[in-house]
Amino acid sequence: KDLMAWQQIKDSNGNIINAEAETSSATDGDMEISYGLILAHKIWGEADEIDYKNEAVKRIAALMDSCVNKKDYILTLGDWVKGIKENNFKYVTRSSDFILYHIRDFIKFDKNHSNEWNLVIKKINSIISEQMKRQSKDNGLMPDFFIGSKGKYIAPKVKVLETIHDGDYYYNSCRIPWRYSMDTILNNKPVTSQLHTLNNWIKRETSSNPENIKSGYYIANGSPGKPFGSSNDLSFIAPFLVSSIIEKGNDAWTLSLWNTLINKPITKCTFYENTLKLISMIVATGNWY
Repeated sequence: KDLMAWQQIKDSNGNIINAEAETSSATDGDMEISYGLILAHKIWGEADEIDYKNEAVKRIAALMDSCVNKKDYILTLGDWVKGIKENNFKYVTRSSDFILYHIRDFIKFDKNHSNEWNLVIKKINSIISEQMKRQSKDNGLMPDFFIGSKGKYIAPKVKVLETIHDGDYYYNSCRIPWRYSMDTILNNKPVTSQLHTLNNWIKRETSSNPENIKSGYYIANGSPGKPFGSSNDLSFIAPFLVSSIIEKGNDAWTLSLWNTLINKPITKCTFYENTLKLISMIVATGNWY
């Protein structure tokens, strides 16, 4: 009850309602909402009539209750996973949900579950580390989804939830350069081997031209790192602006990424492109709280 249905629509009367009668949450959406409430608490504190801290803690606790597999301490895809008695989704996790800078704040605010949130961080780091020994060792790419297999979490070779590219770098994991880099930007955490590898690989792959970034790269379903998507999709370009600023020596690359984002008009972009573009520009200009 403290989580959000992942999609709302406007009905014929102009009311905003849940898209489906059987509502279901998306884990990353509720993580972002919880983090937004934490930011509201940090900015406005007790001065507002809304108790943002309490609202945040309720949702963080609900996430732990409904969106964490307590056996492996992976983040599941949403509260709907818990509601299915027989399903294979209990051992599926979305790589772009590995938002460590959110979870570090969850640990501080949701003290009743701090030990469990620490176990989630440990599991996330383990999954990424293992993937870096496999198809991602030379490119740093993470698949849209990981599935449990023989005690490990691997990139799937089949459609798990969304597309045949669920085991590749696609429209979920394209957010990773932004989401993973925030832990360095906000918490001064060391640049990980995965991000260092990814940053260097994408520059080599594109000859340091952001317009050469493609909207999809194989991991499990083709030669790792080989592109299969199209060009000029800001969903894939914008997040690299954030990862470009976590290491020195990227000034020219950062500026090139910035100019590429500026040069594509808002009206020529999807909402997803425009959202990731704006978030990335807020971070890159130092305007993230």
